[in-house]
Amino acid sequence: MITGIKVHKISDVITYQGMISLTYDNNKRLTRIYSSSPLAAVNYTYKENSEVSYTYSTENSPLVEISTSLENGRSYVCKFSNRESPVTYSYDNEGYLKSCNNNGTVLEYNWESGNLSSITTTPRGTYNSDYKVSNIANDYSLDLNTLAQWIDDRENYTTIMNTFGQMAEILGKRSSNILEDTYYIYDYSFRQDGRLKDMTLMGGSKNIGYSFRFAYADDTEVSE
Repeated sequence: MITGIKVHKISDVITYQGMISLTYDNNKRLTRIYSSSPLAAVNYTYKENSEVSYTYSTENSPLVEISTSLENGRSYVCKFSNRESPVTYSYDNEGYLKSCNNNGTVLEYNWESGNLSSITTTPRGTYNSDYKVSNIANDYSLDLNTLAQWIDDRENYTTIMNTFGQMAEILGKRSSNILEDTYYIYDYSFRQDGRLKDMTLMGGSKNIGYSFRFAYADDTEVSE
């Protein structure tokens, strides 16, 4: 299980940004995310009646609570404490996210062979994305395709994408492979046991990169 992610920012120099710590329950469900920089905390609560709630707060925003009831493990309506209108979701017959209506911003998700190929947005296409499929399986305790959302500089991106809901895997099936957003150039390195050691994304509007180095619950390998 991935229990920590060390983040470095890459520009003219490489600088340490902070650590993302991950905690799970006995059912291997995510219960807490804590980021030291930017300062952020997410806490998840799972109830026996398929109700899920989670709260998040950052150094620049007050506490927000999101609540939902799951059907077949999926959320169709998420209620946010800081807005009047809920966010609604629909899924295809295979359980992949098909569309999302987030306060009038509609996202359509397009899938090919078990992997997300693109997201199209109306109006204006502000949150459009296209993806290439890597040959690396996305079978870790955390959906690693959510990490690019943490560093995306488009306004309110993690809120529009409900990144923390995706990390808890309440928004349908994940992509089978690690996806490469065409916005970035990707690079990977691996441990001796074959697991990912780190994943680096370079590019974006300011040509800045980020490196994510993974720590595992059974770690014996020293990570510098």
